[in-house]
Amino acid sequence: MRRKVLITGVSSGIGAAIRDKLLKEGEEVFGISRQIPKRSHPHFYPYAIDLADLKTLPLKLSLFENVDALICNVGRGHFGSLEELSLKQIHALMDLNFFSHIYLIKTLLISLKKKKRSDIIFIGSEASLVGKQKGSIYSASKFALRGFAQSLRAECARTTIQVSMIQPGMVRTPFYDNLNFEPGQEEAHAILPKDIADIVALILKMRQGTICDEIILSPQKKVIRKKLVKPLINP
Repeated sequence: MRRKVLITGVSSGIGAAIRDKLLKEGEEVFGISRQIPKRSHPHFYPYAIDLADLKTLPLKLSLFENVDALICNVGRGHFGSLEELSLKQIHALMDLNFFSHIYLIKTLLISLKKKKRSDIIFIGSEASLVGKQKGSIYSASKFALRGFAQSLRAECARTTIQVSMIQPGMVRTPFYDNLNFEPGQEEAHAILPKDIADIVALILKMRQGTICDEIILSPQKKVIRKKLVKPLINP
């Protein structure tokens, strides 16, 4: 049977790769991003929703009560020492990287429990495993997401919902466009979005009752390349 899968952050990078993989697999894909992606497919239904706008989010998310799988992928990076970040920047990062996932699942959890089989897959980060310099708030958002996923898995153990998490290292995506670092240029210096998409498709096909709790992905060679970027103006 064709599954109805909701993907957040679907317009580019990891989200776009998962979208294209699942469409190829014959699934019905609902996609959320701030702007409608330029992707046309008879089984792809895009929605322009700003997941960082928490005040209006629950009402907008109620549109997706018919889906039976969630791919919680949306997120952004903002790095710097704590004293360099404003309170507004801190709240914005936590709202998108952590609270938007909670709002999404809180809104759809009851409907997911009514399905014969439901999956929630979080796309996390290696930053949820070890905190590092210049990444205090970003790591905090990912640590929080990991703890939430673990607790949610335990809460849903007696239901039809299966909760998984993928923790990738550096992935070659537009995530780094406005950052002052990126993966090295060799193929072995970064994970590709399609690698994560392949794992998502595999998890969705796993036998019900066997849960893939957490998968950690790393590039074969960890190389970080410094670069110059124009600073973003963030109050």
